[in-house]
Amino acid sequence: MAVVKVKFVNNEEIIIHSDTYLFAWNSLDSNNGTEEFYAEGGSVGSRNDGGLLGTSEPVIALQGLFGTHDWFSLHDDPTKIYKTSAILSLETITIQ
Repeated sequence: MAVVKVKFVNNEEIIIHSDTYLFAWNSLDSNNGTEEFYAEGGSVGSRNDGGLLGTSEPVIALQGLFGTHDWFSLHDDPTKIYKTSAILSLETITIQ
C-alpha cells in the first residue's frame, strides 16, 4: 500500500494513509480593529473521500494542500497541529 511520509525540519515524521482525515487552516489577522487573531479553514477530508485530495498521486494532492495552507492536523490526533512551513519533504513509500 502506498502512503505518504511527511518529514519535518526537526526530523519528526508522520505517515498519511489514504483514509487519514486531514484538517487545514490559514492564519488570518483581525479584520475588526481588535488584536484578535483567527484561523480560517476546516475539514478537508481523506483521499478516500475524493474531492480535494482525490488525485491518483497522493504526494501531489498533499503538496497542493500543504502549499496553500498554514496549519494542518490529523483527524486521529486533533490536539496536535502542524505548521506547514515546517515540512521538509513529502515522500511516497510502500508499506505492507
